[in-house]
Formats: sequence, structure tokens, C-alpha cells
Amino acid sequence: MLPLVRKRSRPGEAHGQGSHEVRFTKVTIYLVERRMGRSRRRILTNLARSKGFYVEDILSGTVTHIVAEGNPAMELWLWLRAQGLPLPARLEVLDISWFTESMQAGEPVPVETRHRIQEIFECGKCSRVEDLMCNEKFRTMKLFTSVFGVGPKTAEKWYHRGLRTLQEVVSQPNVHLNKMQRAGELKQICFLVLNDADAVGRIIAETMHCISPSATMTLTGGFRR
Repeated sequence: MLPLVRKRSRPGEAHGQGSHEVRFTKVTIYLVERRMGRSRRRILTNLARSKGFYVEDILSGTVTHIVAEGNPAMELWLWLRAQGLPLPARLEVLDISWFTESMQAGEPVPVETRHRIQEIFECGKCSRVEDLMCNEKFRTMKLFTSVFGVGPKTAEKWYHRGLRTLQEVVSQPNVHLNKMQRAGELKQICFLVLNDADAVGRIIAETMHCISPSATMTLTGGFRR
């Protein structure tokens, strides 16, 4: 009768943080194995744990930072959705560059836009952007700043006063509009579309060339951007 042979586990495949001390309790990392490979994932996991980062072996609801390498955004997000786990708003889905910079710094570096793998599919939708678009403050600020002469500071002040529509702004006796805001025709908003701006531009250009043939004209402001 042959003795039972216990299969040896590969180095670094044991689940859990092991004996490594966790220094950054607010950060829980999950490294996506897809395209990264098992060996490289194991090496990076051990590196992060040795520096005090908590790294989960399994994707779960406790993860705060998902790190991927070489995954197209659409492919990665489809895979994440297929896992059947709720993805909280605070979850960061990041490129490997954030992980590399954090390892070099010895602590989690602030997440910047360039680190994020955005959830934008071919249909052009992003759940975070859609949530923002539905936000009352965002919609109100966008409405107020669409008026010529109203900047973010004034829009913020009106919002905190409880104003939500242009009609409410006009009806408030304690709201005093400056010359630019009055020029914006707050009481009777009329937006100028690009086609109209082009038509006006052509008329001005023709008149200008009659006076000075070498002169040039360029639309500025939002139409140029």
C-alpha cells in the first residue's frame, strides 16, 4: 500500500494576507489575473503585501481598488459585470500605473483621472456619468451657468439659496443681476446654435473682406472649443 502524497502548494498561492502587517486599512486591492498572468499576479501580490497593502485573492464587496493590466476598458467592464457582484460607487477601477506608482511611493498615491479605466462602452454610456447627469445640483448648476454672465460662483450661490429654475431667480427680489447677466436675457433665454453662429459669421466675413480683403475672422468662445 502506497503512502498518501500531499500535493505541495505553489509559493505565494496561499489565500489571505499571511504574516504581513496591513498599514493601509482603507485600501483593499484586487489584481485582475486576465492578461496579467498568474505568475506576475502572484509576484505583484507579494510585493504589495510586503509594503503593507491589503490584497484580496478573490473579488468581493470589500475591494476598494481593482487593478488591471493590458485590458481594454470595454472588455474589462463586461467581465466585472459578469461576476455578478454589486459595484459600489466608491470602487476604483485602475490601470497598473496606479499600482506601480503606489509601490514606488510606499503608500497609496492619490487616484487621478489618468489612472482610471473608464466605463464607457461603444454606446457611449457610463453609469457614473449618468448618475452625475441625474444629480439635482449638477443639472441646476448647468442650467444657471448656461446664462451669459453667470459663472460657477454665482450659480453655486443661487443653488444654496434654494433656487432651482431661472423663473425662481427672476422672481427673487433679493437677487440683483449685473449688466452681463441682464444682457444674457435671463427672462427670455434664447440659445444660439452653431448653424446660426456660422451664418452670422459668414455675413460678418463678407462685409469685412469688402473693407479689408486680407483680414481673417474666427468664431470664438464655446463654438471654437
